[in-house]
Amino acid sequence: MITSNYDWKLAVSKLDDGQINELAQTLHHSPLLIKILAQRGLENANQIKDFLEPQGQHVHDPYLLYDMEKAIDRIQQAIIENQKIFIYGDYDADGITSTAVMYETLLQLGANVHYFVPDRFKDGYGPNLSEYQNLEKQGMQLLVTVDNGVSGYDEVQYLMDKGIDVIITDHHELPAKLPPAYAIVHPMHPKGNYPFKGLAGVGVAFKVACALLDDIPQEELDLVAIGTVADVMSLTDENRDLVSFGIEELKTTMRPGLSALLEVTKTKPDEIDSDTIGFTIAPRLNSLGRLENASLGVKLLTTLDETEAAQLAQHTHDLNQQRQTLVATITKEAEQILNQTGQSHLVNVIAGKNWHEGVLGIVASRITEETKRPTIVLTLTEDNLYKGSGRSVEGFNLFEAFDSHRKLFESFGGHAQACGLSIKPDNLAGFQVIADQEAENQHFKGDKRPVLEINEELPAASISLDLINELNLLAPFGCDNPRPVFKITGIQNPQLKVMGDQGQHFRIDFQTGHGSLAGVKFNASPAEIHQLQAEHLDGIAIVGELTVNRWQGRTTPQIQICDLKDETGNEVNDFKLKVIDQRFISSPNKFNSEFVYGFFNVKLLKQVAAQVASNIKLISLNDQVPITGDTLVIVDCPPSIAAFESLIDRLQVKQIVLKCYTQHNIASKPLPSRQDFGKLYRFTSTHHDVDLRKDLEKLANYLNFDKESLVFMIQVFSEAKFVKIKNGLLTGTPSNQRIELTKTKRYQARVAQIQAQQLFLNAKTADLLKRLDLTI
Repeated sequence: MITSNYDWKLAVSKLDDGQINELAQTLHHSPLLIKILAQRGLENANQIKDFLEPQGQHVHDPYLLYDMEKAIDRIQQAIIENQKIFIYGDYDADGITSTAVMYETLLQLGANVHYFVPDRFKDGYGPNLSEYQNLEKQGMQLLVTVDNGVSGYDEVQYLMDKGIDVIITDHHELPAKLPPAYAIVHPMHPKGNYPFKGLAGVGVAFKVACALLDDIPQEELDLVAIGTVADVMSLTDENRDLVSFGIEELKTTMRPGLSALLEVTKTKPDEIDSDTIGFTIAPRLNSLGRLENASLGVKLLTTLDETEAAQLAQHTHDLNQQRQTLVATITKEAEQILNQTGQSHLVNVIAGKNWHEGVLGIVASRITEETKRPTIVLTLTEDNLYKGSGRSVEGFNLFEAFDSHRKLFESFGGHAQACGLSIKPDNLAGFQVIADQEAENQHFKGDKRPVLEINEELPAASISLDLINELNLLAPFGCDNPRPVFKITGIQNPQLKVMGDQGQHFRIDFQTGHGSLAGVKFNASPAEIHQLQAEHLDGIAIVGELTVNRWQGRTTPQIQICDLKDETGNEVNDFKLKVIDQRFISSPNKFNSEFVYGFFNVKLLKQVAAQVASNIKLISLNDQVPITGDTLVIVDCPPSIAAFESLIDRLQVKQIVLKCYTQHNIASKPLPSRQDFGKLYRFTSTHHDVDLRKDLEKLANYLNFDKESLVFMIQVFSEAKFVKIKNGLLTGTPSNQRIELTKTKRYQARVAQIQAQQLFLNAKTADLLKRLDLTI
């Protein structure tokens, strides 16, 4: 049986079908497009129009960045006085484009400017004291960092002590102690209040360029788009506008280097999109830093010599092919080592020899994707150290795992999902033990599959170029704005074809009832391909993204496969179940005879039953029986999270609508304290025959409790037999026996009720579904 790699979950929105259709008519778009936008939190016409038609409204004033004015004044002073300025960059695509933007801007202003891009293997990432000293010897009078700098406290202090000012422009996580730089331009500066925190390094450099030029340099936007997409930054807010404009600039770029690179990769300018950046341009720029020196990338982007541009573009392209070969070879060898050592570890630690350091991060990423476990890939270097990179999965924080074990390493750095390290051979065995122990400490078991969010079911026969063109209105696609994902239905006669020089890709051709269509997957794992080859594909379900295939002058629709599974067997799940969240929508109390209305509160059920027509179906949700129908409206808030989870297990409906009304919102009220219970105990132990029907409110005022809390406390006392109530009269029954009131059923139910109300009345839709682990 073909099994999926993910748990499939249907995306939800707060809008119902009627609201979606109304917006679709107003905005002249399909309901499908509006539904996807609503699933992403865009729920009114203005928000949707603003998103679909970026006009630069999110491009913020550069002077809103902290220290911007100070940085500009210092750079202008350096230009006026012809001081020697060095730009210190980074070796990835974001660092290369950042360096190019800053270099071209300062050249345009007549600055005496030079750039330096560190070597990945000799200098490492970020500030390097030795290189700072070399630049000092070359007469540097001002240093401007791009896409790095905030991690270099000691290095920056050295230059500042020498009288060489340092201006840091960066976007990486800020340390607790900032470097003593002349100025730090950073969207997350603790003293700043920049409206958008997600700028890439090139985005920050671009804002400096805007401030220096007192204008938006349109000609730099192609580089901004490349660096932002390559660094997997959020394509929302300001980045969405900058990348949208940058892609248009890239289509007509005047840069000889980019033109040559597009030509050597056979990329047509009018077909450029964020995928072109992510899969064609960025990998080639990154290959320079992985295999040689990334300064060649800056030269490629800034040269005006077409002959030099063509040579650099071809060299970059050749290096990328070399990088691909290295990755394929090392991945295969690493997989063999992993298979030989067994897969019993929670964290893969794979060590080899003679592997190229520059591609180990990609190899680790490939094996992480294949095994769904954190993976560290290391190679033994000439200085007798194992050096390499790690990649992780949701549920395991690499930095948290190894930060407290720094004594084990010669070097270590990174964040939750990626790290780099070096370690002595003698410590390698101990590293595996620690890695597995840390996985247990983080309760990572390696058995939880990632969730794949699906936007909608889509009949294969409805897939067309027109539909894809409309969905492309959501572009540019990337981080926080992914391509929509669909479950494709109506697949007939599927046929498998393995592709690629190493058999690493596959295609599934099938009939739709109105023609043929194909789904493709690149860089599939050998296990997945072997499984497909061994199984019949009839009854297979495909989940994927809609793209186009351009081949021999023809353009046809195509599905980029994300996941597959056999739905003829036991893997069929409750995919049909949809969740419509209407908890925060004020609407009239209208009841539809086509729906089933469920109540946890029986008293509320009876009240409603007395007021609605007899053809309205009302049921209690407390009965432990299956619930059938098309739509179940959950009217009131469950008394506990467990009660709701029990309900989900009994559902046999297509969709649920969450209303979650409550008559008594106690989620924000604190539970009575021990002192509160003590105060009530002292009162009840000395009073008899208190008439609760007449004097409850008077008693609440006397004890300084709200009435609802007092009722709850009396109920707890009644269960604990501290009081007895007969004919509405309360009498204290003091006891010498110690009773833990928090263990009473009434108290426990109150805690469960508060937890349920905090979740069902206050949580955002995504957080609610995640907490309940709803796989839809």
